[in-house]
This record gives sequence, C-alpha cells and structure tokens, in this order.
Amino acid sequence: MHLSNRLGRLVAGTIGLVLTVGLVAIGFLPIPVIVLSIPFLVVAARKPVLRRLALRNASRRPRETALILLGALLGTAIITGSATVGDTLGSSIRQGAFSKLGPVDEVIGTSALGDRAAVVAAIEQAPGDDVDGVLAIASIAASIATSVEGAERRAEPNATLLEVDFAAARAFGDDPEATGISGATPGPGTAVIGADLARTLEVEPGDAVEVFAYGGIRTFTIDRVVPRRGVAGFDLGFGSQSRNLFVTPGTITELAGADPGAGSPPGSFVAVSNRGDVIEGAARSAAVTVDVLEPALAAAGVTGQTSPVKQDLLEAADAQGASFTQLFTALGTFSALAGILLLISIFIMLAEERKTELGMLRAVGLKRSGLVGTFSLEGWMYSLGAAALGTIAGIGVGRAIVAVTAGIFGGDGQFALELEFTASAASIQQGFLIGFVFSLLTVLATSLWISRLNVIRAIRDLPEPTVVRQRNRTVVAGAFVAAAGGLLTSTGLAERSPAPLLIGPPLLAMGAAIVLRRWAPKKLVDSVAAIVSLVWATFCFDVAGDVFTNPDISLFVLDGVVLSVAGVVLVSRHQAVIGGVVRRAGGGSKNMSLRLGLAYPLAKSFRTSLILSTFTLVMFTLVSITLFSGVFGQQVDDFTADIAGGFDGQAFSNASNPVPVDAVAATEGVAAVAPLATVGAQFDVVSLRDEADVAQFEGWPLGGYDASFVDGGPPSLQAFLPELGSEEGAWRALLSDPSLIIIDEFFLQQGGGPPTATLSIGDELTVRDPVTGMTRIARVAALADASFGQAPAYMGIEGLRSLVGERAVTNLLRFTVEPGVDAQVVAERLDGQFVENGMSATSFRTLVGDGLAQQLQFFRLMQGYLSLGLVVSVAGIGVVMVRAVRERRREVGVLRSLGFGTKQVRRAFVAESSFVALEGIFLGTGLALISTWRLLTSGAFGDGLEFGVPYVQLAVIITLAFLATLAATASPAQQASKIRPAVALRIAD
Repeated sequence: MHLSNRLGRLVAGTIGLVLTVGLVAIGFLPIPVIVLSIPFLVVAARKPVLRRLALRNASRRPRETALILLGALLGTAIITGSATVGDTLGSSIRQGAFSKLGPVDEVIGTSALGDRAAVVAAIEQAPGDDVDGVLAIASIAASIATSVEGAERRAEPNATLLEVDFAAARAFGDDPEATGISGATPGPGTAVIGADLARTLEVEPGDAVEVFAYGGIRTFTIDRVVPRRGVAGFDLGFGSQSRNLFVTPGTITELAGADPGAGSPPGSFVAVSNRGDVIEGAARSAAVTVDVLEPALAAAGVTGQTSPVKQDLLEAADAQGASFTQLFTALGTFSALAGILLLISIFIMLAEERKTELGMLRAVGLKRSGLVGTFSLEGWMYSLGAAALGTIAGIGVGRAIVAVTAGIFGGDGQFALELEFTASAASIQQGFLIGFVFSLLTVLATSLWISRLNVIRAIRDLPEPTVVRQRNRTVVAGAFVAAAGGLLTSTGLAERSPAPLLIGPPLLAMGAAIVLRRWAPKKLVDSVAAIVSLVWATFCFDVAGDVFTNPDISLFVLDGVVLSVAGVVLVSRHQAVIGGVVRRAGGGSKNMSLRLGLAYPLAKSFRTSLILSTFTLVMFTLVSITLFSGVFGQQVDDFTADIAGGFDGQAFSNASNPVPVDAVAATEGVAAVAPLATVGAQFDVVSLRDEADVAQFEGWPLGGYDASFVDGGPPSLQAFLPELGSEEGAWRALLSDPSLIIIDEFFLQQGGGPPTATLSIGDELTVRDPVTGMTRIARVAALADASFGQAPAYMGIEGLRSLVGERAVTNLLRFTVEPGVDAQVVAERLDGQFVENGMSATSFRTLVGDGLAQQLQFFRLMQGYLSLGLVVSVAGIGVVMVRAVRERRREVGVLRSLGFGTKQVRRAFVAESSFVALEGIFLGTGLALISTWRLLTSGAFGDGLEFGVPYVQLAVIITLAFLATLAATASPAQQASKIRPAVALRIAD
C-alpha cells in the first residue's frame, strides 16, 4: 500500500515536472501560471486520495465538465480577443513605419524648395554618426487621370506628385531594400507610379496619365511600378495607402512657375534617416533632433520645422491599439463577471450535490484543508483547461472582430486603414494568465466557503439554520465596507475623481446595511441600501456634473456594475412577493407545475441571485449598446442642422489646383458659395502636457474664413465668451482679432467615443505652422457643435494668412443649393465637373448619414461581441438545470410516485429556468433604459441627443435571450421528465 502511494506520487510528480518544463520550454504558459500551479501539482503528487477524488469528480460526468469549461473559458476568450484586436489595430498602424516611411525618421519642412540643398548640406556636415541619410523631397497634391484612348477614363483626385533623386533615395539609410526604390530617376515625360495609384487607375508600364496642377495639364508615360514601401510609399497621412507618382526633378517647379498664384506652394521636405533599422531609428529621434538637426538648421540660417514623423506614428499606433483593447476589455468585463458568477454557482451546486459525501469524508478524518484541497485541485484543473481553451477561442473571437472591423476601416478613401490580424505572444499569454487567475481565485474563495459545512448536518442532508443574530465579525466587516465607501466618497469630491465618487456612496450604503442588520430587519435595510445605490448611480451625473464630465468607457462599466448589483439585491430581497405575483398570474394553486418550478429558486435565494446577476449584467450591456445605437441613428436631422448651419454641402479641392470659386458658383443648382482655406497646423495645450511640462504639439486642421461664411450661416455654437454677445458676434469677432479661435468638442481627439474636450471657453493654446515653425498664442472664443471627420479649428482668414502665408489658399467651399434641388446631386455634379481640381464634394446630410452608418456598424459589432455574455448566461442556466436534475432525482421520483406526469415535471423545470431568466432579462433591460436616459439627458455624451427606444430591436434581443434559455433548458427538463420513480428512489448516486 505504501509502495503504491509512493509510486503514485512519483509518477504524478514526474508527469507534472515534465509537463511544466515542456510548456515553459515552448513558451506557451506564462511563468506566473507555472508558479501558481506548483502547489496544486505538489498536492496531486503527495495526496493521492485528494487527487483521485478530484479526478473522479471531473471525469465521471464529461458533459457537465464540458459545460463548466464552457462557462469558465468565455472570460479568457473575451480578454484574449480584446487584446488581439488592439494588437491588430496597433500593428496595422505601425506597418506604416515600413510601408510609408521606411528609413525616414524625421522630416524637416522648409518654406521654399531652394532651401532644401542648404539643409541637406548642413546636416551632412554635422558631427556624429547618429544620422545615416539625408534626402530632399518635393511634393504637391494633384489630381491624376488616365489618358488612354478608347478606354473608360479613371481618376484619382487625391494623389501626390513627388520628386526624388532615385540614386540618392536608394542609398538613403542602411538598407536599400527598405526604401522600395528601384531603377533610375524617371526622365522627362516619364513617371514611376506607386502600386496603390496604379491599382486605382488600372494602369501598367507604357500607359499614359495626366496630372492637373496649378491650372495646367502634364502628360506622363508610366515607366514602372514601385511597391508601397519606404520612400516609394512616402506619405504622411493616416491611411494605409499612398497614391504616389514620381516625376523628373524640376517638374513641380515648372508646374508651379506657370501660375504661382494658382495654388499653394509645393511641399518642401528634407527626410532624415537615423542610425539603426526601421524601428531602432525612431527611438533616436529626440536625441537627433536636439543634438543634430536643430543646431544644423541654426548654422545654415534656414527656417524649418522638424517633425519626428515615425516616432509620432509608432506612438499613435500604440495609443490606438491600447484604446481599442481598453474598449473591448471594458465592455467585455460584464461578460467576464457573468462567467465568474457562473463558476461560483457551479461550485456551490457541486458542494450541495456532494454534501453527504463531503460530510462522510469529514467524519472519517478528512480535515477542512483536505476538503479545500479536493475542491481547489478539481477547480485548478478546470481553470487550466478553461484558460487554454479560452485562449484558443479568444484568438477566434479576435479574428471575427477584426474581419468585421476591417469593413468599417476599409475602403479606398485617404483615411482607409488596412487591417491584418495580429496576435502577439504577450497578448495571448496575458489573456491566459488573467483568465486562469480569475478562475482560480474564484475556485479558491468558493472552496473556502464550502469547507465550513457542519459534518452532522451534511451527513443527514439537513438545511443550514437561519442566522437570527448578526455575528460580530460580520458587523466589523460591514463597518469596514462603510468606512471604505465614505473614504472613497470624500476622495472623489476632494480630487474631483469620478470613479471613487461613483462607487463610494453605494459602498457606504451597503456597509451601513450590513451593520444595521443586527438591530433592524435584513430585508428592510438591504432594500433601502439598494434603492440608495440605484438612485445615486442613476442621478450622480446630474448631482455632481462638474466631476462626471467627459466620462470614459470604464466609468460606464462601473455604473453598470453598481446598478446591476443594487438591482439584483433589491429583487432578491423581494423574491417572495415577486413569486407570489407570478403564481397568481399563472393560475394560483391549480398550476402545480408553476408552483413546483418557483419553489426551488425562491428557496435557494443565493444561488438564484448568482444566475440572476449574470443575466442582468449581460442584458444591461446589450440593451445599452442597442439604445445608444438607436439614439445616434435617429439624430441625422439634428446633427446635420448643427454642423451645416445655413449651408447644404461642402467641397474640398487640391491645394495645388484649387477650384475657382466663381466656377462653382456658376454651376447648375448652386445658389451661393463661401470660400475657406484649410491647412495642417500644430497645437500645444498646457493641460495635455506631461509632468515635465514640455510643449507637446499635436496636428489638427486649421481653417480660415471670411464674412461670406458668417453671412451664409456657420455651424452653431454650444458656448461663447460673454463679451462677444451672440453666436454671430463670436464668429465675426474672429475676422478682426487673429488671437481668437473656435474649436469643437472633438478637438485633438484622435480616437472614437464620446467627446473628451480638454479646453474651455477663454483657455489659451499655442498654434504653430509645421513648415516655418512660426507660433501664435490663441484664446478659445467659442465651442462649436461637434462634427464628423476632424472639423478644423477656425480663425479669421487674415489671421490664418499672417500665420501660414501663401499656404492659405481657398481649398474648401461651403455651398447652398437652389430651392427644391438635391444637395447630393449637386455635389456629385461638382465632382464630375471639377475632377482636375481634385474635387471631393458631399452634402452635409450625406456626410452625417455616412458617419452615423459607420458608427452603427461599430455598434452592431459591439452587440455581436457582447452576445458572448449571453452565451455565458445561457450556459449558466444549462449547467444549473443539469445539476438541478441530478440533485433532485429523489424529489422528482417522489413526485412521480405521487402521480405527477412527465409533462408536469417538464413544465416545472422550464418554469424554473424561465422565471430566473425573465427576471434577469427585464431587470437588465429596465436598468439599461434608466441609465441610458440619464446619461443622454445629462449631456455626458454631448448636448442635443434625444433619448429614444428602438422597440423592435429590444423585442428581438429579449426574444432571442428567452428562446436561448428555453433551448438550454429543454434537454435537462426532458431528462427530468423521464426519471423513473422506482429507480430514483432506490439509487444512491
């Protein structure tokens, strides 16, 4: 016997050691998982009885084990899927470092093409070896069309014409292949075309294209096609594509010289490559800028502005990836919490099912630690298996999300982003670790709670006694919770921190209720605490509006959790009343199936509360996303009126060949036109600086307007300086005061989500010309209503020209149409008529409609993602019902022997699951309706949003959730109905 035990320990230890070393060697398991698993491996090796009990319980019912794994793995899948989505977005943006920059680490903008040679010479003569390449580049935005007789003409209005010496470009940096440049510089009359532009125009070598710039037309023959890589893909925009056409050096000067006033001066750049590869070079940008480039510019006496373009791109990629990971993880928190609650309920049911067995084990000498060891060892196996399966499922979830998201970000526009699925090893291991730790902690906590069973009551299968008097340690715990809630509340008020202020009062109320249970009825004090929590979580955005400004997604999650917990507590304390109402509505004492179905969930209130919580959490998020989707989808008219003002549409054209204002005004259907000039600018806001208080300039478009824009009707304003008198007064003040600026709520906000304005009326910011480096201090005169697609910050046209000079050309027109004319028809007419100017016109209604359609696509994606939580809830019902059938076989046998038919038993189990599911469905839906109503009407997500209920969508969600519950209950209910009385009353297990 002793030899057998030693041999078993040796074998188990050897297997565990080999498995551990092997998994670590292949790098699959994170080291913390290995460390946390060592105690369980030791227990498995040294305690053969506990090992056999754990293995026996996990293996004898494979279907139920599969259900446990399903419920536990979804949390890991959600975390892993969220991380891979962030990886994909970040990696796709980072790919631009290779495809659109390559060896280009910094770009120096100069005010004139002639200054480039001096800059190049100065940098090449600078001391040190941190710079391994300098390259002069000239560029203009141009409209390029095919010139092939007999074929359908194709055009790209937003292409880029580039001049680069190909030999110098090939030698730029330390890796010629990274430049994407091949062959000789194109000769006169020929051009080298980028792969993206070639695909858009459907041209090949030997075909001809026409370039429209500065009022002229030039024809070029395509010599060859170069890939989107490095210098060949050079582009400083956001999207993935680069529509480039390389021409003979001097061509741009000739085009601009034909009519210098016809457009904005050409872009003049000097690209700098730092020592190191594509990524390593970017890490040197700060040092190279300060130690090499700025001294070189000063020595050359040339005015220029250095931009660390690759470093900015990589930082933006990391920020966007982290933002998406946070978004999906935060919303997935509800589903993950549902999975944790499901795991708790499963282990509580396992303990109750094995109550007699556990009591016998304790009676024959098994210590409480052994009982904990048995359950925790079994739970460790579940946690490890669920984490592994959940990680694999999470990769699949991430792929599905990316596949849908690719359609949202995709297209052929200049902001289109090509997504390629990426799952880093760090994200996979992180998802595995978090899922495993959460499951393991849940199992350990539940095992400790289970181990407190009374041996005699367990052997006799007697119910636990009702505690009449509150224990002292419970009172102390309640006082601690109340004190923590009070501290969080005071901290939130003092530091204007929304998260502590949101959860502080509910914790204070719940802690006080726990203390007061010693002297007052538990039902009364808990109900009051739950109501206080519900009221606070609903109206805190109004009561402390100055603290809850610009809420982020994490605050929405906290609010949902507080509401759900409080709602579940309130319902649980009044289950008897709710059950009585349901019984009377279902036929009273005559409906024995309903009475039987309600008896168990009403008697097992704690277990019922756990399943109720899963449904409430999931339905809260699903319904909230659906409500937001419906609200935004109904705002087309309001949003259009806000951003359009008195105009019907807008039209952009290339800065190098802007469309004549008079020509647009003379177009059929156009009633009036207001010209604007837009340029890229950089802004520094003191409130956005880091702890070092160093200026951090961020790019954003800047627009200049004249009196015709104000006369026609500019966008409406949310607020303005009181001394300006009115909205019109605010817009007109900028015409004469270049120190004033108007921004909107999305100013400098690169990601999606609700507005996160960091500036208020009267605040100051620094505006910088990215070409010359000239700066100006501007004061925020007003906040305009939010728009779509990076609406520019506004200043008067003269103020803009005094800052950026000749670059302030009229490249944006706002137009109104004649009565009865469709603005979008006019916009399409303008696109066709002024293709050589790179015209891109649209009506404001279409602009808003397209923007909202993209938002609705994203909302639908989130609905599908959050439906995973519904899977958790339905799985929970399935597990509970399967366990309930096995747990109550004897009871069912007694009922069958007393005359209950199979239909009555089946209906009783269906009624039981339906009661709990419908409670959770309607509780979560009701809380979501209240929360969304308050969030929208309080202005937390912007002004002007009108709350509405999409009844059809809500009906579909509720119906599908309920039908899924019935489907999960069907098999256990059928199984219960087939229990034979004689067998059920005779068998021991």
